[in-house]
Amino acid sequence: MADSSVPPTVAPYIAYENPAKAIEWLVNTFGFTTLGLFDDGQGNVYHAELKIGDHGLIMINPANAGLRLGEPRALGAATAGTFVRVETDTEVDALHARAVAGGAEILLPPESKPHDSYEFTCQDPQGHVWTIATYRTALG
Repeated sequence: MADSSVPPTVAPYIAYENPAKAIEWLVNTFGFTTLGLFDDGQGNVYHAELKIGDHGLIMINPANAGLRLGEPRALGAATAGTFVRVETDTEVDALHARAVAGGAEILLPPESKPHDSYEFTCQDPQGHVWTIATYRTALG
């Protein structure tokens, strides 16, 4: 029987060519914390769970680990992006600066959008697309 104390959650499963480097980048750049890290005993990460804020969860796996998940640089394009909501414009600007310093390619610079959001979009060093935003519309 499933544990009913754990609420249903949707978490992106993101494939990286080098999961260890990706985890380091996400922790240092966006402030994720590592909840679980599983390796083969030789430092090769085969699964990781990272958290941001109170509710954001992502899972990291190696590209082509039998899941038909590829790494964007190898595919020539990302097939999805990950959205991270923050509270303030100041947080967006600070994370933008950290993304630039961490080697991200800025796809859309920080700007106010008509749907009540201040945001930027970047591509991380291994090609995944991230949008950091104050998006408020769906939250009332």
